[in-house]
Amino acid sequence: MVVKVDEQGTILDLRHYVLNDVCRNTIGDLSVAADGSILAWGHERSFFAMKVSASLDPVWAKWFPNSGGFQFIKELPGGDLLAGINMDTAGAVVARMDADGNFLWLKSYIRPKGMVHDAVIESDDSFVITGFTDSIASTNPFIPYPPTYHPRLFMMKLNGDGEVQWCRGYDSAPNLWYSRHPSRLVKKLDGKYAMLATLGYPQNNLFFRPFLMKTDLNGDTLWTRSVGADGHDYFTMDLLAHSDGGLMFSGGVWGNLPNMQTGLPYIFKADSLGHFSCQERQYPLQILDLFPTDSSFTLTSIDGATVHPAFVSDTTFAPIAVYDACLVTSVPPHHSSKQRSVRVYPNPTPGRFNLEFSDPLLRDSYYSVYDATGRLLLQRPLPTSATLEEVDLSRFGRGAYVLRVTDPEGVRHQQVVVE
Repeated sequence: MVVKVDEQGTILDLRHYVLNDVCRNTIGDLSVAADGSILAWGHERSFFAMKVSASLDPVWAKWFPNSGGFQFIKELPGGDLLAGINMDTAGAVVARMDADGNFLWLKSYIRPKGMVHDAVIESDDSFVITGFTDSIASTNPFIPYPPTYHPRLFMMKLNGDGEVQWCRGYDSAPNLWYSRHPSRLVKKLDGKYAMLATLGYPQNNLFFRPFLMKTDLNGDTLWTRSVGADGHDYFTMDLLAHSDGGLMFSGGVWGNLPNMQTGLPYIFKADSLGHFSCQERQYPLQILDLFPTDSSFTLTSIDGATVHPAFVSDTTFAPIAVYDACLVTSVPPHHSSKQRSVRVYPNPTPGRFNLEFSDPLLRDSYYSVYDATGRLLLQRPLPTSATLEEVDLSRFGRGAYVLRVTDPEGVRHQQVVVE
């Protein structure tokens, strides 16, 4: 579905589209071409791309019966298109398409598990691509990463024919990159690059800190920065270069936020040197030279789509509350040598179970429950001085869940099985 709205958010036009021979498709993102037409694509389970005119009429649509998905489609100065694709067998894929969506070339890099995320288009018909060298080893945060899983964040320059000019890899051990959220790349006003990614924990599939860095035109780092309060975990979503030379990025934060809700979206702004007004952090970074080779292959599409009217009603919501992230009260770091033990029983459970603590709880304690894909289902505060808390997961159904207990002394994870 594509919606056009005015500056006040009033809906001007709304259409939904059905691709030929496809019963399910969801638009994941879009961009606007120079002539006002819209390039839209789906990723994950819906592997398709389409172009609609400024009046929202279909121009072309292509669906691919493969496992994968488009990550970006950007218009080149001459009208061609640059596309990034992730595929389960071909790794990080970059394609050049004509204005009608036909492939001019299609190349794979960092096979078989590489991931492509974003691109900057240069004036000399070259491209700078970012992504990870390895995909998610496990989406279940109960299961630690295998020892062989060690993805690198990468920046790669390609010429107009998709040939690799250079490729830099970035490692931030002991933390691993959280590859469930994509890296982002922009060009700053001075012509240098800024890249954003999410650091994860060393062992399990959980997000930890935003990571922002600036590089020169060869991918060598000029500075690296991070931000965040102790006892809080952050993931990143998007990155913009500000007109004053600074950088803005968005994402989400989880943690015990005094006088605030949990699971809040955020927008942070760094100055032109990447500095934040508070809670600035530093994490080590190692740069490696990578040597990916390109491998050409073909994809066959099912073409065509029909357009249908859609009808919705406008809804006005109350103003969004805005909080100053610098006012978050810091607590001691996650990892502490002194941590109270947590007993979970019964486990397995039909739905209800108890949390029993070896010592009375301190203030600013809470628990979180995640499903096997890492999605947060439930988060509740724990009463100060309590030693027992009952949790009910029966409404979420059978399955394995991650229970995460956070207090000023640290973070503990346990698996809970609902039968």
